[in-house]
Amino acid sequence: MQQQIQQVLGQTLAPDPSQIKSAEAALKTFEAQPGFGVELLKVVSLDSVPLEIRQQGAVQFKNLVKYSWEKMDETSGVEQVCVLGDDEKEQIRQHIVELMLNAPDKVRAQISEALTIISEFDFPERWPSLLPSIKDRLESSDLKQLNGVLTTTDSIFKRFRGQYIDNISNELAYCQFIIKPLLHVATKLTGACLELGQASSLPDTANLTLSNARLVLSVFYSLNSPGLTDEFEENLKEWMDCIHKLLTLQVPALTMSDPDEESPLDALKSVACECLSLFMEMNEEEFAQYLETFVGDVWKQLVDVGDGVGQDALAMSAIAFLTTVARSVHYSLFAGEDILKQVCEGVVIPNIRLREGDVELFEMNWVEYVRRDTEGSDSDTRRRSASELVKALVEKFPNETTQLFTGYVSALLSEAASDPTNKWQAKDAAIYLVTALAAKTKTSAAGATTTNELVNLNEFYASHIAPELEDKNVEHRTVIKADSLRFVTVFRSQLSRDILLSMFPKCINLLSSPDNVVHSYAATLIERLLAMKSDGKSVFRTADLESLLQPILEKLFGALKMPDSGENEYVMRAIMRFVAFVGTAVGPVTSAALSELSSVLGAVARNPTQPSFNHYLFESIAALVKYGCDGSEASCSSVESVIFPPFQIILQEDVQEFHPYVFQIFSEMIEKRGVGGQNIPDTYMQLLQPLLTPHFWERHGNIPALGRLLRAYIRTCPKQIEPHVQGILGVFQKLVALKSQDHEGMYILDYLLASMDPSTMQQYLGAIWSIIYQRLQSAKTLKFCKSFMYTGALFAALRGGDIAGQSMDSVQPGILLMIVQNVWSPALAAPGAITSEKIALVGSTRLLTESPLLQGSNANAAAASLLQAIAARIAGGTHAPVQSLEDGGQDVEEFSGYSAAYAKLHYASTEEKDWLSNVPDGKVDVAQRLLQYNSQSSGRLAALAAQLPEDKQAPVAQLFKNIGLQ
Repeated sequence: MQQQIQQVLGQTLAPDPSQIKSAEAALKTFEAQPGFGVELLKVVSLDSVPLEIRQQGAVQFKNLVKYSWEKMDETSGVEQVCVLGDDEKEQIRQHIVELMLNAPDKVRAQISEALTIISEFDFPERWPSLLPSIKDRLESSDLKQLNGVLTTTDSIFKRFRGQYIDNISNELAYCQFIIKPLLHVATKLTGACLELGQASSLPDTANLTLSNARLVLSVFYSLNSPGLTDEFEENLKEWMDCIHKLLTLQVPALTMSDPDEESPLDALKSVACECLSLFMEMNEEEFAQYLETFVGDVWKQLVDVGDGVGQDALAMSAIAFLTTVARSVHYSLFAGEDILKQVCEGVVIPNIRLREGDVELFEMNWVEYVRRDTEGSDSDTRRRSASELVKALVEKFPNETTQLFTGYVSALLSEAASDPTNKWQAKDAAIYLVTALAAKTKTSAAGATTTNELVNLNEFYASHIAPELEDKNVEHRTVIKADSLRFVTVFRSQLSRDILLSMFPKCINLLSSPDNVVHSYAATLIERLLAMKSDGKSVFRTADLESLLQPILEKLFGALKMPDSGENEYVMRAIMRFVAFVGTAVGPVTSAALSELSSVLGAVARNPTQPSFNHYLFESIAALVKYGCDGSEASCSSVESVIFPPFQIILQEDVQEFHPYVFQIFSEMIEKRGVGGQNIPDTYMQLLQPLLTPHFWERHGNIPALGRLLRAYIRTCPKQIEPHVQGILGVFQKLVALKSQDHEGMYILDYLLASMDPSTMQQYLGAIWSIIYQRLQSAKTLKFCKSFMYTGALFAALRGGDIAGQSMDSVQPGILLMIVQNVWSPALAAPGAITSEKIALVGSTRLLTESPLLQGSNANAAAASLLQAIAARIAGGTHAPVQSLEDGGQDVEEFSGYSAAYAKLHYASTEEKDWLSNVPDGKVDVAQRLLQYNSQSSGRLAALAAQLPEDKQAPVAQLFKNIGLQ
């Protein structure tokens, strides 16, 4: 098998896409075979195998471990090809450590990730030999082998990062025997590093020595992340001494030919700073005696650090340490004008200034520049780190910091004004510094929500931002234009409505900029302004922008045609927001806009690579359908003629990433036609039968969208789909068997029971209840119990308690009482939202009061439990439904990565049908039914309540009181 695996791995690197696809299919086949993991690991370990194939095999092995090491819960949504057996796992555990010690770096990086995953599951209980074998190898004098040992140790202990000590106390306690040997290695390596500092020429092992010291500190960081243990506290002075020596280490003989490449010494010092930040946050009291020494050490690093990209990590971790100190009780270390002045001149200004590499990034790689520059980005940069330090100082010394830094802002602006052509970078730094000074708290929805009152934002805008944005030359000072757009975006909630309204024509002009960052920021500002709300209502109305609406849309589509912006997610998001903002007024341009979007869709469907862009693209299409299609035959046909061709290509060529989106928009169109009162055209009906085949339902990401589509068919054209009911029930049966998707199956059943003619469904009811009961017997979960309770309540509410009770009991006489007492009642009483409380309460009450099966003395226990559940649900209050986007609910935010997860289209969603629209208030209906029933049954409700345990009677007594039942 090894030879075959090697050959297939080589084919995955072929330039021919069809060859790659074939190889990937072969690997899937291999993966399902017992022993594949061990054989794959052996191929990766062979020195005779080309490095690129070993690396590819290591990636494949990492993914195998990730998805097949343990059986995953069905609710994870991950489709497992196989689960590795215990014997195979044991063989892998035996081989993997040796491979880690001897593998090339590129292979080791992937194996290290696999080892981390295995450790999370197996260490220490199922892998007791791992740590003792590592401890023995820590004494190795072979630096390369020691590097493998330390890399392995680092992989194992990274699991402790971000953990609370109480959650992992036993595991952490088990690992303490490694600390003293690790300290011995740290001391030894520190001495070796100091020797490098004295050497006039470096040995070949110098980089390895520094790398090993970095790994020791990384392990130290991981083991201390949950909290300081006694073993570390006993030897804290020795550890701090090592960190001090390593942080102040100078190695004059170490030179880097490329300033953009991080040196092993800088990497070591960066981890040292991270360790200091950790101790400052977690163990402030124990660390206090070392604080001044380390503040001085870190300050020295920041003074000496250059502006090369290779030293970014060191600069950021050093600034992060100072920021942590500034936010702590030891902030007085920064008190005094002289110290603040040194911080500003020595740390803030140098790291906020735009570097030549940043300008190149702006021009050559706009996507990366925006990712780093955008507020809320996860990307750490020197500017972001310096900005956080400024904010920390403003928190502790608001007046002093603001006054001092405002002076530097003025100086920077004066520098820029003295030579606008060549010194514009100074204004860029000034704008960034003002943003750091002024913004105290921010949200993605509103930008800066609270600001530093000592900074006059409106004055700064009028004097330094507005002139840049009013400049008609869109190719002039583009970085400053981008900065200015960013400034308004951040402070939009603080600027006046008139200023914001004046931004729209400025943004229209800047959308014409050929610079990708500028037109992306212009689109972002338009999108954020249109999304602004005050007291739940939009800040702007369509009437405010009437003359600008057409130019905005035209310019946005024009920006998509700019070089390198064909898949610009910021522009597409602005188009989506624009359509939603305009609403039904978009009607006249719907066809033209859809044509533009369909053209874009046809292009990206050939090779989907930008998940966020694609999502906003489909959201834009869904929004145009929602607001631009009125449901008439002419309107629907017009929309379909434009969007169907690319949709057909997506389905025919099996572009799986787009299937859920297409299904959701099909649902939207079917419902649009239903609103118009039309029969669904044959085009849709021809699609239904293929959708019931297993192919589409095998991918978990498709299931919610397909379920939505089936419900649209059922709700809109129940008569037309009658021939397909059995096939739909087959889907229901398949979904109910899956814990992760059972709610989707029950949701489909709800629609069948509520929409189809009762005579059509009658023949299937026995089989339906049997399927549900079998699932309850094999895997009874609260989620499924709630789904079943709701379905039963819906059936009882619509058909009556008598019919519902008889139907559910027909499978096995007497089973209804068991179901009510052990499933229905606990699910109804359980806290948490359900699909419709009105239906749950009315249906449960009708079952209690109308089903003969719940009236006899043998049914008292079940009936009492149901009464108590109704009372408990009413006493628990009504859980608010999820709000729609238009009602101020969850915003459509960015997401990243294709996965099996379902990407719901907000604008293709629909309001759930109120199956009990004839019942205005469910609680009033329940009260009336209970009173009537109690009267007709000679006071049975009181007798049922008396049978309940005392701790269950309170909500029932309260219910009786509320409805006037004595």
